[in-house]
Amino acid sequence: MAPPTTIAPVQERELWVVKEAAGAAGTIPATIGSPVPFTTFKPSDKPMWLDDDSFQGSMGDVYGEYQGPLIGGFDVGGHIVGDHGFAEAAYNLLGDYTATGAAGTGSTTLTAPLTAGATTATVAAITGFSSGQSVQIGITADGNPEIVTLSTAPSGNTLTFTNTPARFAHASGKTVAGVVAPFVHVFALLNGSTGAANGPGQGPTHCFTHFDNLAANGANQYAYSCFSELVITGNAEKLLDWTGKVTCASRATAATLVSTANVSGVQPYPSWRTVTGIAGIASGGTQVKNLAEHAITLSRAVKAYNTEQGSQQPYVIARGKQSNQGKLTFAPSIDDSALIAMLGNTQPQLQFVSSNGLGGANLVQVQVDIILAAYTVADENDGGELFGYDVTFKPIHTAATSGGISTTGASGGKAAVKITLTNAVPTY
Repeated sequence: MAPPTTIAPVQERELWVVKEAAGAAGTIPATIGSPVPFTTFKPSDKPMWLDDDSFQGSMGDVYGEYQGPLIGGFDVGGHIVGDHGFAEAAYNLLGDYTATGAAGTGSTTLTAPLTAGATTATVAAITGFSSGQSVQIGITADGNPEIVTLSTAPSGNTLTFTNTPARFAHASGKTVAGVVAPFVHVFALLNGSTGAANGPGQGPTHCFTHFDNLAANGANQYAYSCFSELVITGNAEKLLDWTGKVTCASRATAATLVSTANVSGVQPYPSWRTVTGIAGIASGGTQVKNLAEHAITLSRAVKAYNTEQGSQQPYVIARGKQSNQGKLTFAPSIDDSALIAMLGNTQPQLQFVSSNGLGGANLVQVQVDIILAAYTVADENDGGELFGYDVTFKPIHTAATSGGISTTGASGGKAAVKITLTNAVPTY
């Protein structure tokens, strides 16, 4: 008998991600978005099974099996390459996002207020602006800078950015300027409705497309993806990595044939490039050099609400409270400062800066800031030739500023962890 030829090699799998439109969670976008280099993707569709366990005059237990509500989910992860995958996960879980870029061509001001969701802006002048250009609205001092991409050539006194609607409201007179790489993306905890995509405290949702060459048109799509966990792991002897856990709508097969072109021009980099600050920023007297490994786990309560709406799909997938945990491995330890910090409950500031070591438009950098890290365990480790310390800590939500750093985003409130990503991607 001839062997089958319609087989699906695991090694050829691919993954893409695209942000769903604001207010349209669960609606699969027309495009599959950007490729995501990954090392693991494990999807699972989970129908709720309903048993007919009624008494029917015999000794059996179940006389029918029916499907109730239907939900999906997946585990995903890989090396942090700095363009796609990790960035969308951070934005999805935390929800608050601002972006800035380096100075480019064109500079003007708004001559009319800009509302959230707008796709055009009225400006004083359009000189220096062009179609496809990245344009920053607002500056860091405004508290809500963002980057849009011009979809058509400027005309009269109008800039148009149909594919990247404004996420914030901006007052007349605010700065509008063309920008170039490197772009700086700041992800923080979303509070309230400022910059929200799907209601108060609700960030954006994403659709992931997984090519496995088994489904129709070669791929399955997982819409309404909501991250419940994001883990950043750095180990001096490994690449900088991330993993995530997602709740989503059950799988849908791709409507059209998915082409295979999963290529990222950005490379991962070793975690030894990380510099760490304890009780301050990662430079000067607060930089430490004996941290062998660190892990930061960002968690988000996610709940699917099922209703009697004539559909198995959830009525809404809601995000709840956001919590965090972390681990530090000092190996070797050069003092007992970790134990002293735990016993004294001093809750030091932490900063981790991981970079590819390049500059300008080629810079890729992940910076994680924590203002208050409450050490909960600081155990001496005698598993090697030199003593070390294994520390677990809990980031505390606060509106405080330390060392010129704040973890609070554009939406205000109190936040525990802020992620700053620098790369050549204009906006997410």
